Amino acid sequence: MATTDNFIYNGELSRGYDLEFIETVDENKKSENCMVILVTSGGDPDAAYKIGRYLQSRYTSLTIVISGLCKSAGTLLAISAKELAFMPYGELGPLDIQTMKPDSLIGLESGLNISEAFSAIEERAKDTFHSLIAEIIAASRGVISTPTAIHAASEMVNSMYGPIFGKIVPEDVGSRSRAMRIGEDYAKRLNQKWNNLKGNGTEILARSYPSHSFVIDFDEAKALFNDVRMVSKEELSLVKDLKKLARFQHPSTKPTFQYLEPLNTGK
Repeated sequence: MATTDNFIYNGELSRGYDLEFIETVDENKKSENCMVILVTSGGDPDAAYKIGRYLQSRYTSLTIVISGLCKSAGTLLAISAKELAFMPYGELGPLDIQTMKPDSLIGLESGLNISEAFSAIEERAKDTFHSLIAEIIAASRGVISTPTAIHAASEMVNSMYGPIFGKIVPEDVGSRSRAMRIGEDYAKRLNQKWNNLKGNGTEILARSYPSHSFVIDFDEAKALFNDVRMVSKEELSLVKDLKKLARFQHPSTKPTFQYLEPLNTGK
């Protein structure tokens, strides 16, 4: 019976703590198989990437257990695994890099939310423009020509949406776009080890979901990953012993991570 090195990481993924977790793994490594119970609302993609690459370099098999919330940078770390094991209430989220809120000393805002807001305003302006043209022509009963209606509609849309678009700083939009690419680029590199994420899974996770909190459950994950399953009886028992620590992120600012007693996996 093969044994597995088991760990839990509960908390925000951040630089500094990634090194502490890596040191914990290094001090307790006894097997070629590893299982990490991962509970996180997200955090720093650099930290997630660093941990994922390290685990891939030290183990011939890596299972990440999605036992509760595992969002954003947590999803990025999950991509590094050879297989994913889900609890019934486990959930991943989109690859959504969070950035600091403008004029705020604390707090993060979702890159996806920013992108969605920008797209919504742009789409609304286009719809308004086309509607105004049709309304102007219809109201004049054909007296006003199409070019004149277009000019009038442009003036009206500009007065309505100009102030909003005028507040958009191109450099800020560019930096946020680059930040959103970080998760996608890291995901492609982490997926090279075992290719658990399907062909266009990276693009789907980075671009196709509308919000940071979107729930990617077991059924959704099966469409994205090649090797995803429900937890085994042994894994289920271990998760139950950890209680809330294996389901919800601990409120402490410092992550909780530790080595857990080995399981006989039968591998």
